[in-house]
Amino acid sequence: MLMAHVEVIHDPLASGERRPTGERFINWEPVGKGGSSDVFKVFDAELSISLAIKILKQSHRGDRRYIESLRSEVLISRRLRHPNICPIHDLYEGDRGVGIVMDLIEGYDLKDWLRKNRGTLLDTMPGRLSLLSKLCAALTVAHSLITHRDLKPANIFLRKGDISQPVIMDFGLSTPDDRDSAYQLEGGTPKYMAPEQFLRLADIDQRADLYALGILAYELLTDGNIPACSLRDVHKTGVLPVFQPQDIIPPSTFCAAIPPELDRLILTLIEHDRNKRPGSAAEVGRVLEKVVLLDPFRSLSPDDRLATVAIAAGAYIVGEKGGSRAVDQPQKKIRLSAFQIATTPVINADYRRFMAATGYKGPGLIDHPLFGAASHPVVMVSWDDASAYARWAGGRLPTELEWEVAAKAGNAENVFPWGATPPQPTHANIDNLCACTTPVGSYRAGHSGQGLMDCCGNVWEWCSDAWDDALLKSLVADSLDPRSAAGGELRAIRGGSFDSPAMTGRNTFRHRVERQTLRADIGFRIVYGP
Repeated sequence: MLMAHVEVIHDPLASGERRPTGERFINWEPVGKGGSSDVFKVFDAELSISLAIKILKQSHRGDRRYIESLRSEVLISRRLRHPNICPIHDLYEGDRGVGIVMDLIEGYDLKDWLRKNRGTLLDTMPGRLSLLSKLCAALTVAHSLITHRDLKPANIFLRKGDISQPVIMDFGLSTPDDRDSAYQLEGGTPKYMAPEQFLRLADIDQRADLYALGILAYELLTDGNIPACSLRDVHKTGVLPVFQPQDIIPPSTFCAAIPPELDRLILTLIEHDRNKRPGSAAEVGRVLEKVVLLDPFRSLSPDDRLATVAIAAGAYIVGEKGGSRAVDQPQKKIRLSAFQIATTPVINADYRRFMAATGYKGPGLIDHPLFGAASHPVVMVSWDDASAYARWAGGRLPTELEWEVAAKAGNAENVFPWGATPPQPTHANIDNLCACTTPVGSYRAGHSGQGLMDCCGNVWEWCSDAWDDALLKSLVADSLDPRSAAGGELRAIRGGSFDSPAMTGRNTFRHRVERQTLRADIGFRIVYGP
């Protein structure tokens, strides 16, 4: 249960008995600068502790009404006690001006954290959701006395940069819940400001903070996106944004881990009509406590899967027939269960869908004008990256021998996917024919008899197996669905690439690299099956 802890004390500041002056605070060290204030780390000579003082800009120092209103706010804010609210201690008036004395929090704000952690939605989603719950708990306490009016990532500090330790700052600079106050401080940052704040309605209440929380939550859970209803441009246009409900993209569009109930909560928080928003932070917190994140790698429906070629269950011949390589890769008969293999390697357009749905970090060349083109195979992906995509897509990486059988199109005599003829310029992008990848399926003469494309050249393709030098030599005849039993970090790749020799495009050619290898000539395709 969320409960407010409000401490009632005799307050010298309230009675005007004392206001701390510059003589008490020494060793002033600037630690932050904002639009309306500068923040200093100081040493309190009376208490022998380090504190922070936020000094207001010069324009406010001669405004006694402002200072008295600020004094009233400090009186309220210093009564708040919650681990996720920065304690306010005093109003400072001294040689350096007017300001607020508060706890010194070591770390950085949520705005910086979002910048540092862009592209990590997949790994940090539980922490992001937990942060929202803690903010709700803090707001539940604060709203018994005060409305923040300027809740935003820059006003949420993270102790030691830890997202599990958020601290809401600047309650001492927001407007108190004093309906009789003749003077109110300006508040709000356009991007997070509630419509009623922009319209300067007289009865601003905690629902304005809930709107800001909704915009913040949307940004936090979509890796920096802002909904169409935000007032971020209101300082330029002077009017509220005009939008249709369908213009607000549900957060789950950006992250597949977000369940429908979390979508609904956030979309309700950012309603322009405050009467449609939740009534309290406690209510929001209760919903968040019940949210269970979805597995972002849950399988796609069959309709969303990639085009495939079906490989029938049966007996197949793998390995080399004659030649020097047959010593290490002798022909063996194996049996495979039925499976389906993607017609082409995964392309950048497909991988971008995966990134958008899961928040997975993009590979290094995804935005390159050539390597990153939509119809080119995705590259600069590790074995783990390829496996993550395959899981999300409801499939997996092929084993080495599944890949070989598919490339041979059921004909053990096929040296290359199309037959025995060495690669010609019409067959494949291999042996430096081009200086980079080409759109998948570009070389029709190189398609296999079953319609597989790009099994020779363009990009090497990750296989699921750990590398085993003796894979074929150690195979037992008629083995069912054989795969490497080796351990270690080496992984098998097949098919050759645009800058590898023509011989590497042979159906039986085997190669290996470290699983974390990122190269502009390594991609992958996936299979669906047991």
